[in-house]
Amino acid sequence: MNRRALALLLMGALLSPLLSAGSVAGRITDGRQGLAGVRVYPDRLPRVSLATDLPVATTDAEGRFHLDLPAEDTVLAVEKEGWRRDLVPATEWDRDVVLHPEPDFRREAVYLVRLDFPDEPSQVSAEALRALLFSRRPGQASAANYLYEVSKGALLLEEGRLVKLRDTEHPTPRRDEHVSALSRWVLEHLQTDWGTCDRVDNRSGAPRPDGKPDHLWIVAPGHPQSVTGDETHIKALSLLLPWRRSRLPLLFLTEEVPLGNIVHEAFHSMGEHRVDDLYLEDGSALTAGIWDLMDGGQYRGWDRNHPEQGPWVEDMGYSPSHPLAWVRSELWYQGRFRSQVKHLNLRGSHWEGWLAPVSRAPGAEPQWLTVPDPAKQGAFFSFEVRRPWGFERGRIGGRSGPGHEGLVIARIDPSQLTHGTPRGPVRVVDAHPGSPEPPKPRLPLKLWQLDDAAFNLGPGENPKGRSGALAWEVLETDASGRMKVRVALDRPQFRKGSRLPK
Repeated sequence: MNRRALALLLMGALLSPLLSAGSVAGRITDGRQGLAGVRVYPDRLPRVSLATDLPVATTDAEGRFHLDLPAEDTVLAVEKEGWRRDLVPATEWDRDVVLHPEPDFRREAVYLVRLDFPDEPSQVSAEALRALLFSRRPGQASAANYLYEVSKGALLLEEGRLVKLRDTEHPTPRRDEHVSALSRWVLEHLQTDWGTCDRVDNRSGAPRPDGKPDHLWIVAPGHPQSVTGDETHIKALSLLLPWRRSRLPLLFLTEEVPLGNIVHEAFHSMGEHRVDDLYLEDGSALTAGIWDLMDGGQYRGWDRNHPEQGPWVEDMGYSPSHPLAWVRSELWYQGRFRSQVKHLNLRGSHWEGWLAPVSRAPGAEPQWLTVPDPAKQGAFFSFEVRRPWGFERGRIGGRSGPGHEGLVIARIDPSQLTHGTPRGPVRVVDAHPGSPEPPKPRLPLKLWQLDDAAFNLGPGENPKGRSGALAWEVLETDASGRMKVRVALDRPQFRKGSRLPK
């Protein structure tokens, strides 16, 4: 047998369990020995209502697991409380998967208030609401599963207490301008002994009580104005109200609001509004589009376009995008989760290397590359690789593939952060300028979609780009989702004193 035939035979032996339906076996370790009790299941598009349970395996005392999977499953989710969650593509299933402890693992509790009115009773059952907010069922589109995934296993959201209140003092019409008064009414009628709902400092995310509930969410009856655009409905809102010589963050939601709006507002409150809206309210410019939860990404995951009728929870915004590496690393809880993303600052004029997908647990390669913008002190360019894994599997207008995943580049100006009218601190570079947005479905509230902005190799793709003194090129992509990138900065234009994220 010649060398080529032998090589092909060996490759076939390695890939055979990966390319055909059937049995998948593997081993999870801590780097030295098998790790027991790890939950392993196929990474599929999360849904609010699952038709069937996902196949799930739990590792034995030696860290071994076995699953029967169809050929279309190409990524595994591996998770264990207290350990960093990872997404493992099929090309790595033939070797041990190593998990690492999560030193910042915490449980955060929601103090949940169901607010009812005599003229508008609740329509959503407590069971359905609990599933949308707290379910940890594999494949379920829930706030708990979203936050666990984007924190890579560091944050587990739990129901702390459920309280029911009936408000007879605020008759219809109830609109956005009434939300502050409604929220104050709730606070006046709550017994504010938070108990086990106060485990976290709301500003920093440090695991210590601060006299406030970790999360206070008020859920009222009604349709979501954030989808319908109807001013007689109430939008999902995050508020900071005066509270005992400090400020108390809370969410005010209607019970039919999509998951994307819920976790978008939750990100505002985690860090007391340090996480900003990245869009411009008139929708007139390229901002972060669907590439960030804090922009149009809160609506990613639509099956149909029907703002005038429900069910909005089921098929609008059920698969919200991950936050950009900058939001996840620097803004969320004042940088509490910075260690979840491996970051490289370009200090010289050139760099060439591999970028790993930012949705995975940090490993050997950087997941976020930043380059100073010579045109403005403090501004910088951001490079990261995004793959349609986990919640990022949701599509807009049925579109997917190159351009809708790959190398995402953005110019970021932290001086544009605000707690008032959004100023668009993130501007994603469009790899396909001039390509039309899908006519249906369109994002509500005039938010910009910009869904095919990723740079890639291949027919019809743009592997190169330039912005002022900065040039970049995609050189190679591998089967694990990594991308090899070359970056060059015209250093003479670099101003002294430019600052990058720490």
